[in-house]
Amino acid sequence: MIVLENDLFEEEINGSDSMELLGIGLVSISGKRANTIFKKGIGTGLLKTLVKFYKDQIINKREGKIIDLLGSYTIYIHFFDIKPDIFTIFYVNEKDKLIRYDRLCSISNRLVKTFSMNSSNVDINNICENILPRVSGISALFIISRGGHSLYTQINDQKKFLMTNYIQIGGFLSAITAFSQEVIGKDSGENLEEINFQNHKFILNIKDNLIFAYLLEKNTNLNQIKRFMELLAEEFLISYREQLDDFNGDIEPFTSFKYVVDKYFII
Repeated sequence: MIVLENDLFEEEINGSDSMELLGIGLVSISGKRANTIFKKGIGTGLLKTLVKFYKDQIINKREGKIIDLLGSYTIYIHFFDIKPDIFTIFYVNEKDKLIRYDRLCSISNRLVKTFSMNSSNVDINNICENILPRVSGISALFIISRGGHSLYTQINDQKKFLMTNYIQIGGFLSAITAFSQEVIGKDSGENLEEINFQNHKFILNIKDNLIFAYLLEKNTNLNQIKRFMELLAEEFLISYREQLDDFNGDIEPFTSFKYVVDKYFII
């Protein structure tokens, strides 16, 4: 593990100096309390593990930088003493992938300045676009219960004709996934993952009896999309657990999920 002293005066990054990491998490730490401010590309479990593993070092030092290897990841931690809390940034990258560290420091400086000004998460997300760009090529997203209830729908402006049929689409996806379970076998642990049409395809991610269906053009690269699909499903299930457990037909609470979708995808 490498521990570095903090330096607040690195050169500002601009849009042409963008890079890509696996994830970022912003956490405010004070004593035993750790409050997640923003995260993108990092699952809740991994971020909690990072906080638990490094919190004592961060609290003892209060300001500085840490670089460490953790399993298959390289972890970069920048933390700033903004009393009474410690503003902490966790960056996660692949272990063998090099980055321009000066650019990472510049992004940290922009983030801590933005946080100190009590700016919104939208401003923070805009900065994070430099290291975790959104994925394009998605025509529509449908989140549907196994019973066929359309909980959340977001459709590209060029595909607005789908909006008039989103209820039927939800019913179709629910029915075909149920049928596939009968064919594959409910006890197999397998689910239908893809439905192909002439120029488009649905990519399905089924979690906790919810269907997350993405309509894509057939030539769309799936590598980053599939990783973001998992993270988006996790955020939906955590954010709306209470509404899902006691679902009464009201889908209004789910409309706020647009912020999370827009964090990962351009639709």
